[in-house]
Amino acid sequence: MAVELHILGVICLLVPVFAEYAKIRKGAEKAFNWIAIAGVSFILATAFGITLWATYIPQLAIYGAMLFEFVGWIFVLVGSLLAIVSFMKK
Repeated sequence: MAVELHILGVICLLVPVFAEYAKIRKGAEKAFNWIAIAGVSFILATAFGITLWATYIPQLAIYGAMLFEFVGWIFVLVGSLLAIVSFMKK
């Protein structure tokens, strides 16, 4: 599970880079910032699963990973919806 979240975090961090390369980021800059924040949240969720907390306080590591994974999905959802709305306005 940790590997998939890590890959998802990197993908979310690369989305704004490719949007800048395709020159579509200017149209929805706030939306791509939300998606990048989701990437950081997914990487933080991964970090909760592989730190020393997972060894000494496993319940805290599980809840921390679940919390930041949930927050990451909310950020992806909001960023995607903002991008859709901003591109539909054009």
